[in-house]
Amino acid sequence: MNKETDKGIQEADTEVRSDDTVAKLMNLAGPRLLIPADLEERVHENVHHEWRSFISRRNRLRWAIPASLAATILIALAFNIRTPETQLQPIGNIAHVVGVPDTARAAFVVGDTVYAGDNLETSTNHGVSIALAGDISLRIAANTSLRLDQADEFTLTRGRMYIDSGERIYRDRHMTVHTAIGSATDIGTQFSVAYENKRMSVAVREGRVDVAHDQSIVTAEAGDKLTLRPDLDTVFDSVSPYDPSWNWATSLAPGFDIENQSLMDFLKWASRETGKTLVFSSDDVRMAAMGTELFGSILNFTPAEAIDSVLVTTQFRYRIDEQSITITKQVRAR
Repeated sequence: MNKETDKGIQEADTEVRSDDTVAKLMNLAGPRLLIPADLEERVHENVHHEWRSFISRRNRLRWAIPASLAATILIALAFNIRTPETQLQPIGNIAHVVGVPDTARAAFVVGDTVYAGDNLETSTNHGVSIALAGDISLRIAANTSLRLDQADEFTLTRGRMYIDSGERIYRDRHMTVHTAIGSATDIGTQFSVAYENKRMSVAVREGRVDVAHDQSIVTAEAGDKLTLRPDLDTVFDSVSPYDPSWNWATSLAPGFDIENQSLMDFLKWASRETGKTLVFSSDDVRMAAMGTELFGSILNFTPAEAIDSVLVTTQFRYRIDEQSITITKQVRAR
């Protein structure tokens, strides 16, 4: 055998051994990240090239690179092609809890943070209120299952929910609730969505809601309640803003911080939460309410309880009937 032939055999033998070695070293590196086949092939080629280059510089020594170094190369290359991790951003926090949960999954604590993708479930006689960015209130009734898809998009699989997106009509940000048979999108409003037994109902307390169903869009305005069922016509009913059917949502209203607030601001909050019209017996009483500053706390009080607790400490009196809250001023005896 001449020198040229011997040299060729040695080079071929070294190439085969280097391929085997690269394969072994890649195994030593442990489980790899799941990457596209073309990228994995390029990683293998890069390591193979480094190996052959090193062999050439060291006159083709059999074991020139420690296994740990080859593994390090693989890991470094893998990190270069890894998709950057996304940092989850909170979309709101638990603002109010009513009742006692009967399952661990429904155990919410005021202040807990919620994230997009969270699945929330409430149990019997148990409800929760969530404060979203932009002073938006999301309330979940008992026996409800809801997924928070995004900060302004939700999927209701069972039960009832309520959204108060604020007093600014036609605001830029709209809230959308999906169910198995339709979707409801608000136009600056207070509204509820229920889904049970393949039936979706949408009630509008204030503003407007567009409901997409069966490739069509139906609009519901304040005072409307519509019901959707598969393969049946949409049914419209009427519902007043003070109807008892809203009571569950009112009970979950987030607390109003009265410290250094005017009596007028507090009464507007109570009126909005109860759906009742705020009435003053005279302009003088209205002006006096605007100039009266409050102190203390009414956290964990329902709006009706809060009215009683606040006004009893002032010169004002009130009367609540089915439709309105009337504010008067105490007449002092002479």
